Amino acid sequence: MSLIEILLIFFTIILLYFIIVLFLQKKGILKKYNIALYGPALLLRTNKGKKFLEKLARKKRFWKAFGNFGIVFCFIVMIFMVFILIWQTWAILGFGPEQKEAIPGPEVALVLPGINPILPLEYLAYILIGLIVAIIVHEFSHGIMALASNLKVKSLGVLYLIFPIGAFCEPDEEEMKKTETGKRMRIYASGPLANFVVVIISLMLFSFLFISSVQPTDVAAGGLGVVSLHPDSPAEKLGIKPGAIITNINGTDLSQYSTFSERFDKYIEITNKTNANETITISYSYKDILYNKNITLTDRYNYFTSESNKGKGYTGIWKFYGVKENLDILKNPLTEKFPVGFLVFYVIPLTGYYEGYNPITSPFTQAYAITGPFGFLPSGAFFAIVNTLYWIFWLNLAVGLFNVLPMIPLDGGFLFNDAIGSFVKRVKKDISEERKSKIVKNVSIIISLSILFAIIFPFIIKYI
Repeated sequence: MSLIEILLIFFTIILLYFIIVLFLQKKGILKKYNIALYGPALLLRTNKGKKFLEKLARKKRFWKAFGNFGIVFCFIVMIFMVFILIWQTWAILGFGPEQKEAIPGPEVALVLPGINPILPLEYLAYILIGLIVAIIVHEFSHGIMALASNLKVKSLGVLYLIFPIGAFCEPDEEEMKKTETGKRMRIYASGPLANFVVVIISLMLFSFLFISSVQPTDVAAGGLGVVSLHPDSPAEKLGIKPGAIITNINGTDLSQYSTFSERFDKYIEITNKTNANETITISYSYKDILYNKNITLTDRYNYFTSESNKGKGYTGIWKFYGVKENLDILKNPLTEKFPVGFLVFYVIPLTGYYEGYNPITSPFTQAYAITGPFGFLPSGAFFAIVNTLYWIFWLNLAVGLFNVLPMIPLDGGFLFNDAIGSFVKRVKKDISEERKSKIVKNVSIIISLSILFAIIFPFIIKYI
């Protein structure tokens, strides 16, 4: 999808949204339900839930410790994220034309399922649940910390722009300005830290509770999982699809080899000995049905134009995966080949978009057998829970990482401002409040614009 098409769809949706909102406002329906316009968004204020937050905020010593840890943690993650942005900018400067073209477009920055390619519409329910959890946890943590710091919370609410784009807790702004720096920083840090807490909880539930009950089927454990095939290739014409498991190639049983690497190497060794137009046998499993067929190979040179490939046989299957090996990463993303295992786990939405491979969705889940305490659950229900937990993990991590960036109006930006203010005051104890505020403001503007530039830089490079 081109940039113009993406923007056209996006602005058409926004236009329809505004027409509906203006109609509802004119009819007085928004006012009737205590909904106000907040820029382009709808602001729904309520006092419901305040007593619940007040009850949670009674553990003042706990929340103070939580906030203090959050300040340190957020600054560590902030430094890490700034380093990643600098590294990304530096790396992109060395990209060639093909690499620049492969950079995702600005649609990946929009939290709109169906527009953002890594948030497909078929996962809409999971994404909305994950987004709602991330927003509520983030904002309500601010409210709890404000109440635990003896500051007022005027109201709670939700921001809508087609989808829920934010929740909010409105502390009293004047109190926030006048309160001591440490209290204010704890309030800012509590939101991202709460998201990271949800990340850990959802990750543990996903990996250690649910996926630990999953094992590869006997067939899948001893075969090669198919990720992608070339269009109109012999394998595709034969009926082999992504998610199929290759079990035997030209009479060689792949299950006799213990690892994915050994099975893959054997597959390559066998096909390297074949010629174009040669007919060999291939066995594969798909949806628990085993197929044994003859396949007439094509010339590998048609797909990979290296002289060494001329005349060699090729099935058309060009990407495989190891079912057991990938399942091991899902079960232990923090320990299995860390940090590579965790990165593989985190980029599942990207591999789903770019490679068509998502290990927790059909057809790839057909390679799994559900055992243990969850064996009674239908496969569809089990993986619906698994996908919900994954998207809660993914979106909370994304919200947490983004919010620690030292850019106004993000929490990291306010934390950074207070840190700069405290540093200036410590260095120049006799500095006036007005002078200090001016220094903080100027530094904040420079840093915020630099971070914003680093974020949009890949999109600029892609289209110049």
